[in-house]
Amino acid sequence: MSSKQVYQSSDYSQHLYQEIAESYDYASLEDALLGSVAKDIGAETSTLLHFRRDCDGYHIGHNLAQGVGNKVHQSYVSKFHHSDPIIINRNTSLVQNPLSDAHTDVYRLSDVCEQNSFTNSEYYNDFLKPSGIRHVLALAIKPKTMNNDLLVVIGFHRSASTRNFGDNALRTAVKIAPIIGSTIARLTYKENLEKHQLLTENLKSVLEKTGYLILDEALQIQAMSSCVENRVYGELPFIMQEVSQAVTTLQKSGQTNISIVAVCPDLDRTAITRIINFYISRTIAKCGSVRIIARIGFSHTNNAVAKCAQEFGWTSREAELVMTLAQGLANTEISGALGISVRTVENHLRSIYDKAGVSSRTQLLRQLLTDSSRRNVAKTRKEYPC
Repeated sequence: MSSKQVYQSSDYSQHLYQEIAESYDYASLEDALLGSVAKDIGAETSTLLHFRRDCDGYHIGHNLAQGVGNKVHQSYVSKFHHSDPIIINRNTSLVQNPLSDAHTDVYRLSDVCEQNSFTNSEYYNDFLKPSGIRHVLALAIKPKTMNNDLLVVIGFHRSASTRNFGDNALRTAVKIAPIIGSTIARLTYKENLEKHQLLTENLKSVLEKTGYLILDEALQIQAMSSCVENRVYGELPFIMQEVSQAVTTLQKSGQTNISIVAVCPDLDRTAITRIINFYISRTIAKCGSVRIIARIGFSHTNNAVAKCAQEFGWTSREAELVMTLAQGLANTEISGALGISVRTVENHLRSIYDKAGVSSRTQLLRQLLTDSSRRNVAKTRKEYPC
């Protein structure tokens, strides 16, 4: 008997389901999903594509392939997914089921395309035909996300020299779809959680002097940062007075956020004028209750941004956006504060990062806490290594 374990059909299926369910990231999912399932379905090659939707359409994140050449796969990722009928003709049918952590759908390319018009299409003649792929069986998964913006498509392929996927292949895909959908939903939740935790930790580490208060609609404090609690920004009654006045202005104006500047009383008689920035926003939690979030920071951030703007060549609009970053605002909050779209915020950020020579907001915020001479030394060391 071979040293390789042999499974009966039912044992094999159970083993495969368990292997998929126990996957801890997309890399560990690849062999079970794109290898074993493809073999079970009778596919020659397979891919997994992770589409994230925004106002400009779908953009690809994770992309895995087995048996598909790198050149073919990359041409799809960079260009041809925009005209893929699997995405265009079917994604609108993926309505989220509120009782499930992911909605799944299984269908063939031939189910969503009219034969004559499809064989005359650019997608068929410029991509599928040269790649040797003719028949596609798709397993589409829509995990439950906050913005309902994620679509994962697993494609199983056969060449023109073989038959199209039949009913047996469809039944196999339908049978295994729920466990794949649940696994994709779990991995999506895990990634989002890790991303949120990492962002929170990074912002906390680089914005040591940034404070915040979270209050209910009656302005009762629900939470505060340690630097507010330790009176780094002055006495709490002073802070609450400024926040209260700002909230009153918000309610009268009908706005959702407001920025104010206040002078902290010199209680310690240090003769140093401390100007404090407040950014107050009004949000509604999932339970329907109103939350007031006050972000607080010393005006030394203004000076740091001004110096960096001059050094890196930021425009006045870019410098204004960096100020909102220093207050810990997310892209959607920056969009509301500056009256621009989230896409415009992202475009500005790319330009800001490029000019500053960084690749993330965490690195950018560290720049604000580093004086100019140290930045110049670091640049020199990077450009002229010893």
